[in-house]
Amino acid sequence: MGMISTEFYWTFLCFFMMLFTLPILLHIHWLYDDHEKNFYSSLVILLYYLPTYFAIKVKDRKKLLPTAEWFVRHRYMLAGAMIALNILMIVNSVIRLVGLWENVSVSISLFSQNIVVTCMLVIVIMYIPISIFFHCADVELRFSHLKSTKLSKKQWLVLFGFHTLLAALYATLFLFDGSSLGKEELVLNFRLVRCFCQVLNILSIPMSYQAILLWNSDNLRFKGKYPNTTRNWTGLMKKNPDGTWEIDQSPEDHNISIV
Repeated sequence: MGMISTEFYWTFLCFFMMLFTLPILLHIHWLYDDHEKNFYSSLVILLYYLPTYFAIKVKDRKKLLPTAEWFVRHRYMLAGAMIALNILMIVNSVIRLVGLWENVSVSISLFSQNIVVTCMLVIVIMYIPISIFFHCADVELRFSHLKSTKLSKKQWLVLFGFHTLLAALYATLFLFDGSSLGKEELVLNFRLVRCFCQVLNILSIPMSYQAILLWNSDNLRFKGKYPNTTRNWTGLMKKNPDGTWEIDQSPEDHNISIV
């Protein structure tokens, strides 16, 4: 992947991270009662920013350099986290509504399910900004795809077919009359979720594309500073049969130049 497309992808991720907070905040704010919404809304903000702050501090303190393994994992996991967020927002809303409509015994039986969904939602909310940070902030050593890495026609069909299927499933939410929910906050949450799921599905296509590119990649190009020096360091990483990555020592692919 060329430098222009890489910079564009980083810019896209940064804008997404800044705009991502508001829909999640509104989802939580409208879904819970007045005495709960302020607490949960504040908690979402803390969960969104504090883990990223601590990740930055740990990275700087221990002077951790990015690795090819984590480069690959973050792109796989970010694509999965985007899909999981959509599903969890819908499930979280459904559990909340069923808990309000049904009797006490049913509500108690849903309590354990609600805990599981809430924990998963918390993990996703915490992970997405951390992943985006590690996508964009590794200035010491940066990895990129080779320009020769492409998607096959079958993979293009799978990519757009999968997201089209998700869009069709999310579109079924528009068949439901949200005004029948009665409570204004629940109606607003329902309208938010069904629209945000479609937007998030579209915005997650670049993440899925990146994940498939990495699936096809047997080599990665890296560029940065040689550890503990000021020398420029460029070269290739190659993937071993066991899935690990190592520097390709071929002279034509590996180069160290002094600044």
